[in-house]
Amino acid sequence: MKVSKQIDREVRWALYLTLFYVMGWVGFAYFSPAGRGFLGFPLWFELSCVYLPIVLTLLISAVVKWIYQDIDLGGKDES
Repeated sequence: MKVSKQIDREVRWALYLTLFYVMGWVGFAYFSPAGRGFLGFPLWFELSCVYLPIVLTLLISAVVKWIYQDIDLGGKDES
């Protein structure tokens, strides 16, 4: 039963991260103020396509490090 709970927990975190990314991308792409960003691109592009993926990568790294666990999905070892 413990494995099932861990799998459910990992699936929820994956779903949360996916929803965060989609909502962040849509929010930055459609609701950002007009103007130029630090790199010279339009601000909406920098926020949604440059900075948000960097933040998401850091969040995913943290979740994999602290939330996800190794789970043995195999049966008995035959060796």
